Amino acid sequence: MCHHELQLWAALEAAQAVEDFEIRQARLEDVVDSAEAGGFARLAFTARHALANAYCVGRQWDRAFPLFSRCLSEHDARRLELGPEEEAELRSWYCWVVQSMAEFPAIGLPRIYAALDDVEQRYRAAGQNLREVYATRRSVAHIAADWEQEQHYFRQWNAAGGPDPKRMWDFALQVDRLTDRGDDAAAYELAAPVLAGARSFDEPPVPVQIDMLLPLARLGRDAEARRAFRLARRGITRDVYRYEYSGKLIEFCALTGNLDAGLETLSMMMWGFATLNRPTGKMDFAAAVAVLMRQMVDAGRGDEPVGWAKQDEDEYVDAAQLLERMRGIALDLAARFDARNGTTDQGDRVRTRLAAPPVAQVRVGAASYRFTDGIPAGLTAEELLARAEWHRDRGQRTAARDHLRALGRPPAHLAARRAHLLALLNDGPDAGSDLHEAAGLYQAEDDVVGMALCLCDVAMWMADNEKLDDAVPLVTGMRDVLIKLPDPKTAALAEFAFANVMAGSDLEETDRALARAAEHAAESGDPYVVALVVRHQVHRAVRQESPPEQVMALATTMRDAALDAEWPAQVVRAFSYLESAHSEAGTTAAYRREIDERIARFVSDTPHLVRVGFGYAQARGLIGDDREAEAVPALERLIAAERPGGVPTMHWHWLAQGYFAAGRLEDAVDAAEVDADYLDELRERGSLETPSTADVNRKLLVECYLRLNDVEGALEHLEILSRNAHKRDDAQLQNYVRTQTDQVRAVAVAARPPQPF
Repeated sequence: MCHHELQLWAALEAAQAVEDFEIRQARLEDVVDSAEAGGFARLAFTARHALANAYCVGRQWDRAFPLFSRCLSEHDARRLELGPEEEAELRSWYCWVVQSMAEFPAIGLPRIYAALDDVEQRYRAAGQNLREVYATRRSVAHIAADWEQEQHYFRQWNAAGGPDPKRMWDFALQVDRLTDRGDDAAAYELAAPVLAGARSFDEPPVPVQIDMLLPLARLGRDAEARRAFRLARRGITRDVYRYEYSGKLIEFCALTGNLDAGLETLSMMMWGFATLNRPTGKMDFAAAVAVLMRQMVDAGRGDEPVGWAKQDEDEYVDAAQLLERMRGIALDLAARFDARNGTTDQGDRVRTRLAAPPVAQVRVGAASYRFTDGIPAGLTAEELLARAEWHRDRGQRTAARDHLRALGRPPAHLAARRAHLLALLNDGPDAGSDLHEAAGLYQAEDDVVGMALCLCDVAMWMADNEKLDDAVPLVTGMRDVLIKLPDPKTAALAEFAFANVMAGSDLEETDRALARAAEHAAESGDPYVVALVVRHQVHRAVRQESPPEQVMALATTMRDAALDAEWPAQVVRAFSYLESAHSEAGTTAAYRREIDERIARFVSDTPHLVRVGFGYAQARGLIGDDREAEAVPALERLIAAERPGGVPTMHWHWLAQGYFAAGRLEDAVDAAEVDADYLDELRERGSLETPSTADVNRKLLVECYLRLNDVEGALEHLEILSRNAHKRDDAQLQNYVRTQTDQVRAVAVAARPPQPF
């Protein structure tokens, strides 16, 4: 073996280790090209097989076929180029290719059956067991809806050796056949030991857990269904699985009253749907999404935007529209399969799924967190734009963008406002130029106020991007124009912009401008503007170490205004300022009594956000008293209110601690994993108030997984802690990792079930 070939083998190994599938594909393509150019046939074979697998991970299944055909033709022309192991690998790959061919309705059955006969002849010529061939024939018969042949080859497969007791996929096939036939009881009898963790395989049983979700719900085994869902949802993120399995998670959520959990899974998978070119997967996933969307419509949520569908920027898609789109895709593909197969089975199966009623109410999560609310039909363009602005002002950027998509291209008189809002939602480097362009549109419409306020936003953008010398004269000029107008709200916003810009050079002028802005805001009577301005006043008071009584007064004003403005994020900030100020003043006990008394006076029509805000304040006191479990209901309500605008990382951590204290370990895992990586990132940036929080969160996950007998989950987080410990040279954390790793492995050995032989 020459030096160049050795280098290519090393490059192949390195490419296969790359996690990003697009980079992996590119590097494997380079290896294949180099191997072919160098005449290294065995290397080319291995690299093509690896590249074919990478294409499938990247949802480009059709690109795998030519690679196999090239290998097969070269093998047949130069049989001695491959050794016995490669020969066996090629035959096994052939079986996989034939099965994949059946998943494309454009490939006719005669061609598929001819390939099956060819691969069987190759196995016979090699004197090999036909078990894998029969498994392939059974799979093809299943896709072709030839149930007599499917049953025949299933028996042949069993006669030739049947399921390997150590292989998860062999076991999953048996479970899938039973669930596919609606025999829930038999499927449960077979799968129960696996679901209980009493039997293990060479791979995690994620497909078994997913296939059993609806049968468990139909059998009334809610607790087992919930546990299987949680394990499957976590497991499916640790490896690459077909789209159908995510679809089954979505469908289970749809039919068990967990619409928001289904939407969450949808949001993670929809990004790749457009490029998924395996028709069976596309058909089944589309059907699952349609089932979820139908339940959304039936629940009165058909007008809810599905912004994560990754449509074009100007396209608006709500649940009702996505239902029709996905139903059409599923039925169209089913019709193509039926036309090829000469049956109606695939279409009948899809139609049955689409018409399925809810199975049961199975609570899979601790709380239901909606991403966004619906957009009522019949709103005018003016109303849609006003609602978009309202959501943006409150930090609910997803909802703002949803409304802009629903708006589409507005009437000419709204073009400047739309452009202004789009620019404010732009997080990129061209936001400044977009704001300038919007100001130009205002000017073209002779809207002096709109133009001046937009240029105030330009000035604040300049100040944030180290262009203070340009920002100060611009904001000063616009402020001087706007404060002469008889509108106190406009004057407040102008002074607020001026204060923001001056914060980079003259803090005394900043304070004076904020004071003027606060006066105008109070005169305007607009609670949003009051909360906006006073929040900066509170921040300045804290930075200046003002007396806690002054901070309390400002924070109380901020709290009340934010509650009136329905601004959850500002409500939370206000209560946090109040808590800190009372702590500094030594009046924490009195503050907590005040909160408790206020909650005790709530009446039936007390606004929801008022309940949420004061509940949060009470929860903070409970956490401070080490009564985390009692804080859980309030934290759940808080996070539900915050979700549209984004949940602060620490709130998930507090909720996880509350669940853990309450013994709700699976809920604790769900909450702690949400922002575990982001906590690590914040620690690395020095942005965590208590740096150890990131490690505490990981340790909580380790303990939960250990108690749940999820060895893989515990070891996964211990590995991350180990990397962090070495990066920071943290000897104490390294000792913790070593001790816990030994403990986890000991538990794994003790709990390992006897393996069948």
